[in-house]
Amino acid sequence: MTGAIERRHEGAKAGSEHDALPASNAAAPRVFEHSYQSSNLDEIEHVVSTRVTPHRLVPLGRSRQVDSSFQFHGAGSLAIFDIRYGTEVAVEFEHYEAEDLLGFVMANEGSGRVLLDRDEFEVSQQNGVLITSGPRETLQYTEGCETRVLLMNRRKITETCAKLLGRDILEPISFQTQFSLKGASGESWLRLTRYAAWELQQSQSLLKFLPAAQQQLEQSLISGLLFSQPHTYLDALLRPQSAAAPFYVKRAEAYIEAHFTEPLSLSDIATQAGVSARSLQNGFQTFRSTTPMAFLRSVRLKHVHALLLAADPKEETITEIALACGFTHMGEFGTLYRRTFGVTPRETLLRKGAS
Repeated sequence: MTGAIERRHEGAKAGSEHDALPASNAAAPRVFEHSYQSSNLDEIEHVVSTRVTPHRLVPLGRSRQVDSSFQFHGAGSLAIFDIRYGTEVAVEFEHYEAEDLLGFVMANEGSGRVLLDRDEFEVSQQNGVLITSGPRETLQYTEGCETRVLLMNRRKITETCAKLLGRDILEPISFQTQFSLKGASGESWLRLTRYAAWELQQSQSLLKFLPAAQQQLEQSLISGLLFSQPHTYLDALLRPQSAAAPFYVKRAEAYIEAHFTEPLSLSDIATQAGVSARSLQNGFQTFRSTTPMAFLRSVRLKHVHALLLAADPKEETITEIALACGFTHMGEFGTLYRRTFGVTPRETLLRKGAS
């Protein structure tokens, strides 16, 4: 997917894509959006080649008429696009270098196939495919197939993995080409990608106003990916790493960091950590002098605090930010916030606005 990020910037300059905020706001995060529909195969080929990466569309039937749709949403180094052709078609990519990008292909509807040299992989709602640098690739769409492609930054994935392992990574992370969207891990990853796509599509999403919100979403996706899909360092991530704290405590902490916006229970966290709720509770008490749920609250409070400091009081509300970080009871939230930071959420928000 050579130069996908660069092409998005060029498109923005030409006016084919737009920023969600006025250009005068220098601190605003870069957000790219594009929506397109066409009944002509050549037109949709040109649009997607320009916005994403060069390719050739080959109809698998006689007609070159299609019923296509293309939606692209990007924020910083994170991008998601959905595409449907409405007919049987092959998307052919020549050999390319993906630079610092990884592409995860899943199906919103229907099914398709990815051909890598002599290997064939299914794309469906149960199975996805990782696309990276390599040999010539072909994606084959059935008439009812709509795919979702998530583009992520390889360098940031490596940096996060190294932090979780507590050591430098000497060899690049290699992910399994076919990945499952079934089971607890696959379904968790699928929920994360769906949430990210939904959030990027919202006109008033915090992602389009606050760089910190973009960073949090991207970090959640990266952590979720590292713990849900097969790769060369997965076993190392799941093994005990330090006598200072059991592996299940670290695994629980990483899961909480990646899913703090969700309505997590102690049982949910313990399941992901691979131990009983009682063992997890004891582990946190012994090695962290807290409880899993208290740690969850502290993570949420930390993110709320950062967002309030960066927020514009004329544009965002405390309730919106608190809800986005997983709090559901505003009274309890206000009490916890003041106890933690010594000021009310409103004082934090207005202090930023007055500075």
